[in-house]
Amino acid sequence: MLKLNAELKKQNEKLKQDKLNAEQEAEATVSSVKEEYAAKGRELDRRIGEAAKQSAELKEERASVNQDVERRATAMYQSRKKELDSKFKAQSLSYDGFVLGLLLYGVLTTVFTAVRSEAFVSDFKAFFIAIWQFLVNAFQLLLKGGQWASQLGDKIPQPVVATIVHYLLLIVFVGGIGIGVGVLIFLGASKVFEFYTDDYADTLSLAVFLISLAVSVYFAEPIRAVIPINLLLLLILVHIVYVLIRWYVKGCMRSRGYY
Repeated sequence: MLKLNAELKKQNEKLKQDKLNAEQEAEATVSSVKEEYAAKGRELDRRIGEAAKQSAELKEERASVNQDVERRATAMYQSRKKELDSKFKAQSLSYDGFVLGLLLYGVLTTVFTAVRSEAFVSDFKAFFIAIWQFLVNAFQLLLKGGQWASQLGDKIPQPVVATIVHYLLLIVFVGGIGIGVGVLIFLGASKVFEFYTDDYADTLSLAVFLISLAVSVYFAEPIRAVIPINLLLLLILVHIVYVLIRWYVKGCMRSRGYY
């Protein structure tokens, strides 16, 4: 029994030693594996860092290339734009000069023909004479109204005060109504001028006016034979009708969504 017991203890100690050796071997293996994976991790981190650095360098290089391309493209665009602008200005000046020459030729020939046309000259004079006569009649009517209003001052018993009030009423009546009518005419003319210049003072309106003027000058006698109307007044009425037609067409197109 003692011998068996001693043998068991010996085997037990051997097992413990084997277990301890196995544990030490396992720990050594695990430690070796950890160190290996730690080294691989450090190598991977190093490669990731290098890749990030290369990526940053590539981004900077790409940004630099893009800036250089954009700078060169902008320079080429500005140069081409300047060249085309100069060509366009030269062509525009040539075209404007040609159109201006034709316009001056048409205006001069029309004016010379109008001066030689007895019907147009007589209607031209008659138009402004009628306007002057209207202004004179309006002033005389206004003066009569002022004289009628000034008679209220004559009812004052004192001659000096009556004379002062008489002329004061005359001045106030004539001046007030005259200034009021003048202001109304000025405001109305300003509105009409603004309305015309904002939307209708263009090449088309000028062409219509010149064509109307040429027709009224060259065909003055036939027009007077058919329509007994002042030619200058007819010219103004034709232009008014043209503006009204254009205003109506523009309103219709705006209501349909074309503007």
